[in-house]
Amino acid sequence: MDIKAQYENLFQLLKKDLPLKAFPTRELVQVFRNKEFQITLKTELIITDLHNSGDISGIMCVVSNNEKNVIACALTHLHFSPDVPHYREIIEYQKKREKRIR
Repeated sequence: MDIKAQYENLFQLLKKDLPLKAFPTRELVQVFRNKEFQITLKTELIITDLHNSGDISGIMCVVSNNEKNVIACALTHLHFSPDVPHYREIIEYQKKREKRIR
């Protein structure tokens, strides 16, 4: 089965629930800081859009901590609280994706 098709179900579920709240990983904090956007691990980000790039980058998220600080990142570079819709599916996807990348 095509990898893009495997990700499509979660992609569609999340797309329907936008915007979603998330928190950055250490790597994403550094990316924001390199662009002179001062955030921390506790900075709440808002996912405003999603793109399914298949095996290249997986599910990509357009995230922002305000309207000026917008960046695209992989779903694997975000942390979610358990009350986010489809939390278990997101965690399962992240584990599979990280294993596939390794």
